[in-house]
Amino acid sequence: MPVACIGTFDGVHLGHRDIMQRTVSLAREMNTRSVAVSIIYPWAYYFPNFPGIIYPLSKRTELIISAGIDEVVTANMSEIRYLEPEEYITDLIKQGVKGIVVGSDFTFGNGARGNVALLEELAVKMGFNLQVVPDSLYDNRRVSSSWIRESILKGEIGLANALLGQRYSIMGRVYRDQQLGSKIGFPTANISRGEEKLITPKSGVYIVRSEINDRRYYGLLNVGFRPTVGTASEVKYEVYYFDFSGNLYDMTLELELMEFVRPELKFENLELLINQITHDEKIARRWLEMHSDEL
Repeated sequence: MPVACIGTFDGVHLGHRDIMQRTVSLAREMNTRSVAVSIIYPWAYYFPNFPGIIYPLSKRTELIISAGIDEVVTANMSEIRYLEPEEYITDLIKQGVKGIVVGSDFTFGNGARGNVALLEELAVKMGFNLQVVPDSLYDNRRVSSSWIRESILKGEIGLANALLGQRYSIMGRVYRDQQLGSKIGFPTANISRGEEKLITPKSGVYIVRSEINDRRYYGLLNVGFRPTVGTASEVKYEVYYFDFSGNLYDMTLELELMEFVRPELKFENLELLINQITHDEKIARRWLEMHSDEL
């Protein structure tokens, strides 16, 4: 008879972790399992101006489990959005849920009519244990997935990392492209992030870190349209790892974004591009040296 926390949990940020810690604690008190009911996409996902989710579902699930939750159950917003709030909670209780943990801003059911006040009424009526976790604050502002998305869009990676409680990362499969990087002395791996609607970081150059074959590598990631060599029709992700040699094709890589270096620029010729990348690498190596105690 599990204890369940409910939410989208996009990013699994500091506020989400507080909810999950409370869920794990309550499950232990009740001598039962902890479950996270993760709504696959937030309601805003279904509107055209939504910038994208922070992490793919697979990464979200991994982070939820690493927070101590025993099991992750996904729920599709399109299947539950028209349920009356009472019906939704009744269904959970029928499935054996004995405790529910939510954030203070939690809403649910048709028209988001369900809220914490209604949950409190239902807890008394149905006899389940309800825990409402207060907001997690950063600089006196409520930590939220929307704030993190806003930070990523602006290239404010340090802020996004602080709100997440860990470094924001992107992941994807390495595919073969024009191989221009190798021709100009900076071999790059091109990353495909898949088909999910994921947030795109601000175009530009970032210092990144990856684990490849059990070894840590640092490098530069370019996010953008490669205007110097012919503007691409969609955003490209190209990473150049320092001191790495080897074949990365078809490997799945995860890149932790550590620092934003500069916006994407268009250069008049390849020589100027090469000079800029050389300069970027010097800046990155200096930054890594200065922050070596944090790595």
